[in-house]
Amino acid sequence: MSTETSPADGEHRDETESEQSSPGFPTLTVTAEGVAERRQQVGSSLSCIETTPVQLSFTTTLGSASEWEGLVNPTFRTHYPTIERGAFVDRLLADLDSAAVFERQSSCPTDAPKWDLGIEAPAPEWKRLMMGFLVRKDRDDEDRAYQAASNLQQLLASGFANAGAALAALDLVDEYDLDHPTESFREYIENDIGGEED
Repeated sequence: MSTETSPADGEHRDETESEQSSPGFPTLTVTAEGVAERRQQVGSSLSCIETTPVQLSFTTTLGSASEWEGLVNPTFRTHYPTIERGAFVDRLLADLDSAAVFERQSSCPTDAPKWDLGIEAPAPEWKRLMMGFLVRKDRDDEDRAYQAASNLQQLLASGFANAGAALAALDLVDEYDLDHPTESFREYIENDIGGEED
């Protein structure tokens, strides 16, 4: 489900798209909100194009590992962008069913200025994503859990994941008795609770 809102003319439209989902893939909800330029032909003249900045918001569910990898760098390599924010927003804009063309105000595939992205999932879904779909299965359970906790830490540091990811990481540390720092996870949860109280 994606929602488009234009403050310029009060336009509001909901769209529902059916996508092929992988059986058993965790429920991950991505929200994206920001500003794009709407380019639309005015009248019959091809040379008369009206450009209007619009505020757009989307909510979409990732249905497969390939969709996840289209948003998140699957290698989680240090010093590389974790989230392909720009490329993901471009795909959302391209999928809009409209006579107009929507474009970001940047062509960078990794950054999306004037756009806020986030992903929400409960802790069990984050754990299932990491252990069932992302972390290599040719390691022992403790190594896999440590890698999963590190991946979740990187997602949280990117400002992309919700508190469920921090809870999932703490669960993994506790369940497998990992020697993994937990301060950042606890701090994230405390800040999230404090923000809700405000």
